[in-house]
This record gives sequence, structure tokens and C-alpha cells, in this order.
Amino acid sequence: MLTGPLLITTFRQGKAYPYKLTLKESSLELASNLIQLFQSSIGNRRFEIEDEIKAYHLEASNPKIVEGMAKILFQRSEFSHQHIENPEGFRNTIYSQSANYWRNNPDAKITFDQHKSKILSPIEGFEKDWLDATELLLFSDISSNQKMTGFESIKPENLIHRFNIEQVQGLLISAKKMELRIQKQSDATLRQVLQMMKFFRLIYTLDSLEDDSIHLTIDGPGSILENGRSYGLELAQFFPAILLLQVEWELKATLEIRNRPRNFFLEINQKNPYQTHYTAKGIWKHERIEQIVSRFNEKYQDQYKATLEPSLISLPHNYYLLPDFKVTLKKGKKTKPVMFEWIRYFTDKKLEWLRQLEPHLPDNYVFIVKGKKNNFKELEAVMGKRLLRFTSELTAPSIKKRINET
Repeated sequence: MLTGPLLITTFRQGKAYPYKLTLKESSLELASNLIQLFQSSIGNRRFEIEDEIKAYHLEASNPKIVEGMAKILFQRSEFSHQHIENPEGFRNTIYSQSANYWRNNPDAKITFDQHKSKILSPIEGFEKDWLDATELLLFSDISSNQKMTGFESIKPENLIHRFNIEQVQGLLISAKKMELRIQKQSDATLRQVLQMMKFFRLIYTLDSLEDDSIHLTIDGPGSILENGRSYGLELAQFFPAILLLQVEWELKATLEIRNRPRNFFLEINQKNPYQTHYTAKGIWKHERIEQIVSRFNEKYQDQYKATLEPSLISLPHNYYLLPDFKVTLKKGKKTKPVMFEWIRYFTDKKLEWLRQLEPHLPDNYVFIVKGKKNNFKELEAVMGKRLLRFTSELTAPSIKKRINET
């Protein structure tokens, strides 16, 4: 997504206004020309494409528009990645071998291509099929020298919509916090919103539920105990999902802008001009969770059945649970399924919320956390068997063990 110098933002009276391109003829023409450039660049090196992009700077009132669109198109491109260990050492070996060759053959015509087989073949470990890709191998650690091998095209108007959305995402990636008010209408709306939050693994609190509205406060990356940068990306990627909501909503983000002494607010509601590239989903299922369920069923298919669980569980005091998956015993006396919820990121506030929640937690509900034992010593003392902690990878046997103990 677009960040740093590629963001175009106006700050006025305490508010941030990200730049928005309209679908006017000049913008569509610029987008179309850049797309055509990428479509015709298969086989060209990255630096050659970048040189051609510079020629388009005169077509836009702000070169950041060209660079921003180009970055989005680069993200849709594939480049050759000839990989060898220690490319710097590989270069030095070839340079040394080449210098020795020319010293020993002073009368030879200095054209590398005509002599490269004789120069390179004596090098230990050099493979014959590398001869045609020697230059790529020489600079395999330099991205600008890689060749484009594929490009996923996009319509000009969709490129403009992506540009506008990524201007917002670039601000949200370092938001101090984000508040989201949504018209509830039904439990299905609440379930959809919470599924979205869990899909992007966001940390939030449900502050109020009144006047048929949902008020959520979402923590920013600065409050995350570990992996704040990764969490910031999740927060930014959540924004296009909000645009799918078919109810009234308001978003207010508190922004901490580098080199600016005060916070600014970004405010967007359902009347915005943005168009999302996400598609609507019946259930927001995270790939990691699907993999866990699949592995568990494969290993214990005769004893258990694990399924994705989208049901919303309402508890006293406006507490809500949304498990990721549940496991049911196929045979035996234990008929009540065990439900699991994986909490990916943590803040001090989230840990306190879990402590407050514990008295209201169903006996068959288990939270999954990742990290060292010292980080969750107090929480394990409170939760006991309702907490499943792992350090490197969540395994099917660890889930089965916790089921037997619950």
C-alpha cells in the first residue's frame, strides 16, 4: 500500500484530508497509459520500466500521483528471482575469474558473450544452464535488474479507486486508535462486523450498544505488545472491508503524524466516494484458521469433527464472543462442543478484558494465544484450562489435549 512520501494529505483545522482522484478524462488517460506501459513491459528490467515512468511525470499535476499508481501496478507484477547464495561472493568470483582469463588471453577480442563459457565453466559449482542468465545471477540481489515475467492487468477506473483507498490506508497504518460507529439493525450486522475484525485480527472494545448502534474502539499499532508494524498493516487492510457494509457507519481515526506536534483526525462515513476492491463474503474465514481445522480433521477424523464457527455468543454486560472454530466428539459421553478463539495480537487493555471476562466464560470455551510462558503467566493462572498457549506452531495434538482437559 502507499505510505510515506507517496501520500498526498491536506491537514486543516485538526483534520486530515487524503487526496482523492476523480474519474475525469485526464486521470483516466494517465491510468490507462501506465497500465499499457506495464502490459508491454514483459521481459523488461525493473529499472527500464522505472525510467519510462519518469516520462509520465509531466502528465500529472503532482508526480506523486504517477509514482503512487506505478507502485500499485508494480505490486501486480511478477519479476524473475534468480536466487543463489551469497550473490556478492558470486560476483567477486566471476570478476576475478574474468580478470585472470583476459590476462592469460591478451589477444582475445574483448566481448564477454563470446568468451563467457570459457570464463565461467571452470568456476566450482557453476551450472551450464546458468550461462544464459549470468547477468541476472550476477545482480540477483538487486531488484532493479530483475526482469518482468508477468502482470495482472486492471481497469483504469479501478486503478484510480485503488489509489484513493491506499491514500487512506497509508494514514491508518500508524493510527493511534480508530473508532467505528455502525447502525446495528440486526444481530447479523454485529456478527458481520465482528467477523471482519477477527479476520484482520484487530484488538477492539465494544464500548456501547445503544440506539441500535454499535460503537467500537479499535486499538492502534502503538499499543500492541508485539509486532506493532504487522498489526498496523492489518488495521489498514480493514478499511476496504468497512466499505462493504450496507448500513450507516462513521469512522474516526486519531492519527499521529511524524514531525507534526499534534494529533489529527480522519473522518469518513458511508456517504464517501470510495469503492472497495474487496468482495462480499458470507463468512469471513481466515486462511490460517481453515488450515488448522483441516489439519485437525485429517489427523482425528475418526474421533472428532472440527468446523468453522461463525455463531455469535452473547454474555452479560455487553460481552460478545465469536469463536473461530468448534470441535465435536463423534462418539462418547461428551456431547457439548469445545469452542476455540485465537487472539493474534495483545494489548494491556485486551489482557485486562480477558480477566474481566473469565467469570462469564462458558466452561467449553478456550482462548488460543501465541508467545512465551512468561508473557502469559498471570493470564494462565486466571484462565487455567481455558487458555491454550503455544510458542511456535499450533498443532492438532495440542488442540486435542486441551479438549480432553476441558
